[in-house]
Amino acid sequence: MNSAFTRIVKKATAKIMNRESGFTLTELAISMLVVSILASVVVPSFLGARNNAYDKEAQASLSAVLKAADILYANQGDFSDASTAQCGDSAQLPADIQKIEPGVDAVAASSSSTNPQVVSVQAAQTWSSNSELLGCQAFYATALSRSGSCWIVRFTVEGKFLSSDTTLPIQLATPLNTQNAAVATWTLLQVNGKAFAYIRGRSTGADADNTNGLAAIGTACKASTQGTGSVSSTANVIKSTEFYTSWKDVQAGANGSNS
Repeated sequence: MNSAFTRIVKKATAKIMNRESGFTLTELAISMLVVSILASVVVPSFLGARNNAYDKEAQASLSAVLKAADILYANQGDFSDASTAQCGDSAQLPADIQKIEPGVDAVAASSSSTNPQVVSVQAAQTWSSNSELLGCQAFYATALSRSGSCWIVRFTVEGKFLSSDTTLPIQLATPLNTQNAAVATWTLLQVNGKAFAYIRGRSTGADADNTNGLAAIGTACKASTQGTGSVSSTANVIKSTEFYTSWKDVQAGANGSNS
């Protein structure tokens, strides 16, 4: 019985081994078509998920720095550095933030963020509606995502303007995350608290416009540039009115740049 079964197996194996193997052109074309369809679906999905994870990494660093800035303010009453009480591009402020949040590499406002773990920070002064100086009541931080986008946070405690001539209002863009169409959203509401924005790359080979190229975004991803503020459209600088109340609103409605 076993010998008969063995003979059958040997004959079948011999036939398979002697048969010419390979694909016909039709089979090859169909295989390539299937692979290309799968790639067109899977690759964009993978890249989108990867970039989203990269952006979350930068957002997490900024959230950690915001908590540190909150503690700094609670201890001192403003955002100036603890040693010299300087407000602006202070070399000491990053060190103060670093002591509170050692998991993030805080750098001076004039230094660009080079990755999600490097956060550029700056404190800024605010003014009242009567052009009264209120002190060091604003804080800015930037972080460059591995996707090439620059994420920005603004934290103001008191004040209505970022300049003595009241040309830079502390405002928020229209919130977009309400699901109730009957609820009217606020427009350019002057408000303090935490606000969020970002700059994303929009360079294309079709028009050769590299204003929002990765190199330009990387250069602009520093607190001294974004903390200066802008009342009009300036390449790779977020206007004071282009900040949102949440990361969700930023990604849903912000154009990523005003260039």
